Amino acid sequence: MPSLFAYLAIGAAGILAHLRLHRALPARLRPVAGTMTSAMVGMLAGLWVDASRGHLDLLVSLCGRGLPLGQSLRWHFGLLVASNAGLVLAGVLPMLGLARAGASGGPRRASIPTLFCVGSMLAGMNLGMPLLMHGPGLPGGAPGLAWMLAQMQAGMTWGAAAALAVLCAAVRLPDVAMRAADWRRG
Repeated sequence: MPSLFAYLAIGAAGILAHLRLHRALPARLRPVAGTMTSAMVGMLAGLWVDASRGHLDLLVSLCGRGLPLGQSLRWHFGLLVASNAGLVLAGVLPMLGLARAGASGGPRRASIPTLFCVGSMLAGMNLGMPLLMHGPGLPGGAPGLAWMLAQMQAGMTWGAAAALAVLCAAVRLPDVAMRAADWRRG
């Protein structure tokens, strides 16, 4: 079975990709600084609540069964209610702080990129483990709790990196269209 360290390294690589893409975006399209960190803290606080209710143990046992992807996602969203809510609420908190501080452009400027990033982190967190379970076979049986949490963390960080990659592509789209029009004109 792949080591827990490998999945933590994959998550760390996602964080580094996120930081690099964040710097590459123009300021008007950047999610509010601290979004990813606060979302991670919110997810961990929610995991504590979910674990105290016994939901994590049930989810770990279900993840090893190889359920269909849709059913696995329903279990993730149903059993990790506090984790999902914690991620979303804590993820938008920096945006609300920006509005309170009266920053130029206010929260409107940062709301779409921030909400897109938080939504992608939510999707990545919930897809991390189920997608792995439907990928190449897992030798050694069902995953453990630490392994499942590492997959959720890696999915969350790569979800954020994917959101920023889409935003970077959106920034370049007008340039590509302009070049294509110039090329057609000859």
